[in-house]
Amino acid sequence: MSIYHCSIKIISRAGGRSAVASAAYRSGEKLLNEETGTVHDFTNKAGVVMSEIMLPVNAPREYLDRQTLWNEVQKVEKRVDAQLAREVEVALPKEMTRDEHIECVRDYINENFVSKGMIADWALHDRNDGNPHAHIMLTVRNIDENHKWCAKQRTVFANARDSEGTPIYNPSLPTYDWHDKENTEKYRIPKLDSEGNQKTRVRKGKGTEYLWEKISIPENDWNDRANANMWRKSWAKYCNKYLSNENRIDHRSNKERGLEELPTIHEGYVARQIEKWGGVSSRCETNREIKEINNLIEKLRQVKKDIKELVALKMRDFIEKVSRDKDVNEEHVHARETSKPNKSTIDGKTEIKSKRIIEFLKRDYEPYTVNGCNDSDVVKMVDDINKKNKEKAKERADKEANSWKASQTSNVREDKVRTGRRRRRR
Repeated sequence: MSIYHCSIKIISRAGGRSAVASAAYRSGEKLLNEETGTVHDFTNKAGVVMSEIMLPVNAPREYLDRQTLWNEVQKVEKRVDAQLAREVEVALPKEMTRDEHIECVRDYINENFVSKGMIADWALHDRNDGNPHAHIMLTVRNIDENHKWCAKQRTVFANARDSEGTPIYNPSLPTYDWHDKENTEKYRIPKLDSEGNQKTRVRKGKGTEYLWEKISIPENDWNDRANANMWRKSWAKYCNKYLSNENRIDHRSNKERGLEELPTIHEGYVARQIEKWGGVSSRCETNREIKEINNLIEKLRQVKKDIKELVALKMRDFIEKVSRDKDVNEEHVHARETSKPNKSTIDGKTEIKSKRIIEFLKRDYEPYTVNGCNDSDVVKMVDDINKKNKEKAKERADKEANSWKASQTSNVREDKVRTGRRRRRR
């Protein structure tokens, strides 16, 4: 997978920054800051491949000049903490060609920014160090059909309260109009103190003034936090048009994607320079530790995968064996249930068995036979012999039983005699 990077920042006076200086640095040009009289010269900056300005429909053509554009921006922004511009920085995948880089950034800017009314000033940087990227500076005000800068926001009277009692502006309701006080008076929400009374203030020469709730409504939704995720997702979509399935990028975090790997932190130019000079950067060291942990996680994942495959293989073999045994048993049961005995075969087997028995009797009982006797005589003779043997065996068993009883009786008698002798001796 290629590296994904898309960060969104605000360039403001509150941070001590200048829109002209930022534009000069990113474009690698020399620009005059009319607000301070400072000349910002970055013509010797290395790695600036190209830069251009893209205008929306209502923007005047003179804003294609970078110095004119950003000096006008600083003129219209009066506040000392004013937001001057928004910057979107994106990493360009190394797997894409230079022409694809330029085409991808242009399409991305057109759909997400210029079509919404923003002026985009962007530059492509590449020092051939494996980190091609683009800086996109965006204006924060709309331009109307008269080529004039619009206000960032407008202030209106609150005309309703939400379920928690907070004053809000509901565009579906009328707003207060001092020309029509009778009909719109109820749509003006008073500002209340801690006791629930309307707040007032005394103005010199004007007497007591009642205070009303007011709401600031932005003229555009460019500061909406939901845009950040939309712009990040869109950048991944445009890059993936030029990337293969193996190198596709994803705007989601590891947690959102269900990955166990820990995310690395941004090292930055200073940290890499420290490492280059032989030092140890804490940020680079942190990333090395994270990579070691991720390698361990990858090994554990591979072991888990191997175990699952082994268990699946064993289960498959077991199921196949059980299935085979079941099929064999079913075949045997089916054969027993469907087979019908053949009477002629059974009779034939019985006859053969009888003949073998008779031959056996003739052979074993030959000393007891008489010449010329048939098979039935042999069978009868054998039955008589067996009967006599049974009688003899019974007589022998009875005799042995009587002998055992007699011996037991004799033993008892002898015990009685011995017992009597012992008693007499005492």
